[in-house]
Amino acid sequence: MKCKRLFLSILMTLSLPAGAQYMLLAGNEDQVALYLNPAKVWNYNHYEHSRWGAGLRLTYRHNLSLDAYLGHGIHDNQWKYGGGIAWHYHDNLFYLNGIHDYCAAGSRRLSNPWDSGSSMLGDFMASRMTLQHCATLGYGMQGDKWQWAAEITYGKRAWLFDDKQLICINQNNVTYSKLLHLRLFFHHHTGLNAQIEATPDGSMGRLLLDYRHEKEFKHFNLNIYAQGGLSLKSNEYVDMFDLGGMWGSPLYLSNCLATAYPNEFTANNFALLHLQLQTRRPLYKTYNSLFNIGSNPSPFIGLTAAWGMMWDQDANGQRPWLDSYLQAPHMGILESTLGLNGIIHFGAVDWGAAIIYRITPSEAPYSRPEPRDNLILILTAQLTL
Repeated sequence: MKCKRLFLSILMTLSLPAGAQYMLLAGNEDQVALYLNPAKVWNYNHYEHSRWGAGLRLTYRHNLSLDAYLGHGIHDNQWKYGGGIAWHYHDNLFYLNGIHDYCAAGSRRLSNPWDSGSSMLGDFMASRMTLQHCATLGYGMQGDKWQWAAEITYGKRAWLFDDKQLICINQNNVTYSKLLHLRLFFHHHTGLNAQIEATPDGSMGRLLLDYRHEKEFKHFNLNIYAQGGLSLKSNEYVDMFDLGGMWGSPLYLSNCLATAYPNEFTANNFALLHLQLQTRRPLYKTYNSLFNIGSNPSPFIGLTAAWGMMWDQDANGQRPWLDSYLQAPHMGILESTLGLNGIIHFGAVDWGAAIIYRITPSEAPYSRPEPRDNLILILTAQLTL
């Protein structure tokens, strides 16, 4: 197995409350406080490669917050920046922010305005991006069992890719188009989320749904994640859902397709289901307090199934204007996983390993005839904080 197919995978399993991903630098959390956003210090994606910068948040009595960040990409040699203000009044949220930055094109990741860390990892997985120069104005309300928000985004955007190659284009040579989007977001305490996006002129309309739940049994835990998307229009390739491909990426998420090439699943409509069953009791436990290292291996099995389609496909599942590399997932992908978490426990991380095998119909345009091409070995890292 080639080295590039052996990659580090980080499983973000914690549900962090709003602001929890920030590090306190100075001040009193109940009065005035200054925080650092570690996610803005370093980042990596297909376009910038390594990205370095800083992000700060200033809060006043948990009700008012000011954010600002700056970043610079090593590969594209371009600066990005953004900032915003948010005001919490009882169960209401008012916010305004602006950015000049890269954003995931056709992202299928829901962005919860109540949790500023919810989209922290979104652009890590994006194989297609846009350059956006825009401002967003929003309002939200929070109840005992639900949250909702409505926002409008206005500005301009430019593609950072063409329809044949995933390449970075210099910002000075891109052609901008108008950006005017409306978005509604709903969250229920049961784990159900919904997001509706549209343009006032009706040129784009999308619906995203997802559901996350963990069921505890006597001897094991069952994690369930389901997601689906429906696009009512197909005018721009940039607005198609990008289901993300993890093949060769340094980051792995349990609800992504580990064996798919980047951009292999680009669709107007899709459905995805991920199941993971893990034992509650490790096979054994050892720990050395002096070196803060131990071992508590727990076996797990997983299954991920995805299906999608593009509008106006031909007999081979292709759109004539797309390169053959941008395949339509009209026949789906099934991934089975067998792994062991917690082989080594060090600090706040349980390190493990897993094997994933991909199953696709032989007649699918993205099918790989060699069994070894459908098999990958991953390292897993699970936060235990």
